[in-house]
Amino acid sequence: MIKIYPFAIVLSLTLLSAHVRADKKTSIAKPDISKPVSLKSTIPVVTNFVGKSKKVKTEEKIPTRILTERLQTQDVAVLIATITKIGKQDKGSRYVLKEFEKLLDHSSKDVRSEVLNAAYSFDILKPLLPSLTKCLDDPVEDIRQDAADILGDIESRDMINVFVNALTNQYEDVRENAEFYLLFWTDEDFTNTTNWVTWWDKNKKTFVFE
Repeated sequence: MIKIYPFAIVLSLTLLSAHVRADKKTSIAKPDISKPVSLKSTIPVVTNFVGKSKKVKTEEKIPTRILTERLQTQDVAVLIATITKIGKQDKGSRYVLKEFEKLLDHSSKDVRSEVLNAAYSFDILKPLLPSLTKCLDDPVEDIRQDAADILGDIESRDMINVFVNALTNQYEDVRENAEFYLLFWTDEDFTNTTNWVTWWDKNKKTFVFE
């Protein structure tokens, strides 16, 4: 009969437990503190957004011939839209200038105003000088102002002649604009209309822009 001593059993269990703990210590590797552990997740982030390149829409250029044909309409809205289009793509072609000359006498002030807005971008303006001169007597002040500003960009003796005559215009704003552009272009500093007229009569044939 085998006798089991309690002390031997306890000692055996103690040694077995110590052995297991030793095995766990050797199986768990400690992190290498010399190599910092990244806190960022290595799992790639997947999104459903797909970047699409935006296509830049370029405004279609309509042939001048077609645009001038559209100017024959009586529809004011169509006229204004067409004039605006012309101002963006034309620099003062002879066909456009011919139509604009007529439209500056249009019954609609909105049409006349839009013609002047478009004409600001023209490289050629002198053919419009007679019509612009008439606009200095327009009942709408803004139209008179725009016409004076465009006339002031026409570097010619004809422009000087227009402004000398405009010194006696019925509208005060026109007279003031006329004096302003005369001072700007001629470097003369007369204080009354008579002196301007006298000076211009003597110098109109020889005057040159500096």
